[in-house]
Amino acid sequence: MRFASGAFIKFLAVDYVKVLPKHLLDQGIDLNLAENVIEHRSGSGPFVLDDYQRGSFYKVSKNPDYFKDGRPYFDGIDHTIIVDPSVLIAQISGGQIDMSNGGFTNLTPTQVFELERDTDGKYRAFAVQPTADWGLMMNIKKEPFNDPRVRKAIALAIDYQQWNDLVFDNTSGVGCPLMGLAHSFEECETWPGLRPKDTPEGQADLAEAKRLMEEAGFAGGFSTRYDVRQVGTYPEQCSVVKDQLARNLGIKGDLSTYPSAAGYDLFATSRPVDQAGDWELACQGEGQVVLDVDGIMGGVYLKGATRNYTDWENEQVNTWHELQKQETDPDRRREINKEMESYLFTQDDNHWVTLGWGVLQWVVSEQIKNFHAPQTVQTHFKHEDIWLER
Repeated sequence: MRFASGAFIKFLAVDYVKVLPKHLLDQGIDLNLAENVIEHRSGSGPFVLDDYQRGSFYKVSKNPDYFKDGRPYFDGIDHTIIVDPSVLIAQISGGQIDMSNGGFTNLTPTQVFELERDTDGKYRAFAVQPTADWGLMMNIKKEPFNDPRVRKAIALAIDYQQWNDLVFDNTSGVGCPLMGLAHSFEECETWPGLRPKDTPEGQADLAEAKRLMEEAGFAGGFSTRYDVRQVGTYPEQCSVVKDQLARNLGIKGDLSTYPSAAGYDLFATSRPVDQAGDWELACQGEGQVVLDVDGIMGGVYLKGATRNYTDWENEQVNTWHELQKQETDPDRRREINKEMESYLFTQDDNHWVTLGWGVLQWVVSEQIKNFHAPQTVQTHFKHEDIWLER
């Protein structure tokens, strides 16, 4: 390593860091394809892939060559992909599913809590702390989203409390861009835009949003479009934001939904330098891999980041990022991140409005033993330390 990094060990330990067989890679075999993984029995983890039916089902079995003696405890696991919440609820209620494979299901918090109640505690909800970065993506390659006044107006006009109430039953964390790792959630609650709209301060935020729109030449609003993947609560999130922006600023547009992969393909149309892309506003999340600002930056705010589909880049943000990732003093690092977060929040130069931080619920049967909620939504997928007692 060229410098000491506080986040390095955290990233090295996540489930996505794979050890792949060099002899297969040298042959040009694409191990992103399930059929190749199955054919070559490729895998160094606790399980190996036996069957994969895209969008429907996959099956894994115990890896006899796993380096941990006695692990995993399961001989195999069947994974059924269910996108319809009513079907998922019925399957869980009928005892046909032992656990969800992660905290990100298509169920709302209320539905999860009702499942816990209706099954008399036979299924439990394990809360993963707020690490799902729910955001409104703005295509800054297109007008008028390349105008900071419009971006600021949008951020000021969103009613975050109503969004949280209608979509997440008041379980989401406050929309601090850096997840409470710089400014605390309590500090962010007092910021313009995040203040409740039914307070004098919130009304002042709305007035400022309208002033900015008028200054930008859009006093009556404008027409746009919203695109979302038909996954989880994304359609509901964007529906609430769409209604709020239409009511508060006159920004109107239709909402279109896409299958998961098709939605990603749509967002990626704005990646090429010479292409503006085929979308304008979209609701998307970025589940944090580790509890560290480096994870947020790599997911949203750096050039090439997972959710930075316009490849937005800011020189000052890059400078702050480089400083904080090499800073070994925690207090000093937090101060650097506070500076960076304050700038990101202004929307002077940004592509993402943080709507809130999702607290996801991992649904687990009481018959599953030794399960503990992970720190983030992107870990705890190996299932090597849990077992089943019927």
